[in-house]
Amino acid sequence: MSLNIQISTLLFSFIFGVCFAFLVHVNYRFIYHSNKLIQVLFTFAFVLLSTLIYFIILEKMNYGTLHIYYFIMIILGFLLEHGIEKLKKQ
Repeated sequence: MSLNIQISTLLFSFIFGVCFAFLVHVNYRFIYHSNKLIQVLFTFAFVLLSTLIYFIILEKMNYGTLHIYYFIMIILGFLLEHGIEKLKKQ
């Protein structure tokens, strides 16, 4: 895999982590709903759809090759956006 593909996949993973955290924040009332059935169904559908979208785009970018640092970039993007949202609330 070329260096350009790896860098673009790293950037995509980071941006995906930011978008995932933003979508979790937007859908907070459904993910943490008082009705457990709605909570479980919506969380399952949300995670399944997000994962499916990530792997479809990853398949188009680098033929579906996974590396641990892609997941690390998703986590870093998620934590960055989550931290920014916490700072906005203060």
